[in-house]
Amino acid sequence: MSERQQLRKNLRQKRRSLSLYQQKKAAHQIANQFRQLTIIKTCKKIAFYQATDGEINPYFLMLLTWHYGKQCYLPVLRRFPNQELGFIKIFRNSRLHRHHYGFKEPKMGCMLFSYQLDLICLPLVGFDASGKRLGMGGGFYDRSLARSPKKKVYKLGIAHECQQVEKLTSESWDIPLDAILTPSRLIKLNV
Repeated sequence: MSERQQLRKNLRQKRRSLSLYQQKKAAHQIANQFRQLTIIKTCKKIAFYQATDGEINPYFLMLLTWHYGKQCYLPVLRRFPNQELGFIKIFRNSRLHRHHYGFKEPKMGCMLFSYQLDLICLPLVGFDASGKRLGMGGGFYDRSLARSPKKKVYKLGIAHECQQVEKLTSESWDIPLDAILTPSRLIKLNV
C-alpha cells in the first residue's frame, strides 16, 4: 500500500469514527458557515454530493439553496470511457437510485457539465492549508473539472476539521480548490 493510499485509509477511518451526534452537528455548522459565503449571492446553479463513508452531509446546504431560490444539482457518473461526472438538477422530492459504486444519484433529467455550474461542493478525504485535496482516488471530479473550457466554476471543498493534514503532495491531474469549508472556518485559497 502506497503512502497516499495509507493516508486515505487513515483519514477515512477518522471520518467514519465520528459519532452520529458529531456528524449532525458538523452538518448544521457547515450550513451556518455556508449561509455567510458571499459567493452564494451570485451563484444560481450549485452542485452537491450524496454523503457516504463519514462525509459531511450537505442536506442542510441544499435546503438553504432551495430557500434562496437557487438550483441544486447532484453528480451522476457518465458512462463514457473517461468516467466523468455529469450533474442533474434535483428537487426536494427527487427520487435517487443507487449507482453500482454504491452512492445515490438522480436517474433522469437534463445533464450539465461541470463548467455549466456556478459552484461545486466537493467532498474531501483530506486537505492541507494550501488547498491540496485528497479525494477517494477515482479522479472523477478532477477529470470532470479539467474539461471546463472558459467559465471558472467555484470549487468548494467540504470537510471535517479532523481531515486536515500538514502537507499533501499533488499530482499533475489534481484540480485545486478555491476554498475549503469546515464546521468552524472557511479557508480561502490563492489559486
